[in-house]
Amino acid sequence: MQILGDKGLGKFIRVLLIVGFIISIPVIITSPFLLNHTRSRIYSMVIIYPNGVLLLGIIYQFIKLFKSLENYNPFTYENVKILKITGVISFIMSVLWLIDLLFMVFIMHNTYVNYIIVLVFLGVLFFGVAIALYILSELLRQATIYKEENDLTI
Repeated sequence: MQILGDKGLGKFIRVLLIVGFIISIPVIITSPFLLNHTRSRIYSMVIIYPNGVLLLGIIYQFIKLFKSLENYNPFTYENVKILKITGVISFIMSVLWLIDLLFMVFIMHNTYVNYIIVLVFLGVLFFGVAIALYILSELLRQATIYKEENDLTI
């Protein structure tokens, strides 16, 4: 099975990312109107909007990454930059989820254990993704350096 190319898995995933990107925009725009309660609207504007916009940023970065993979050009500094930007976005999302946790516990006095566990999980998850993407970007940077040195010696 060919992973990259005209009929490969990479093209399928890229199409899924584009469809998800397009579907996410109206959901983010209409969320304050769907949440009519005052506290829910404030919560939507402070937490859901920034996380939604940042998630769109991650999807957009992955669309660019898959485009370079379809061109059979994975070892470039542009891909290193894409991974670092995505890692920074993930770190910011982690901070926002932890701020949401503090907001819900100390200001909204929400003591639902399941909700608190989900917020802690999301904070830790995006922090782990940020670390993983930083490590991958450094590995890709080293691979790009080796590839350029190899191209110069041939």
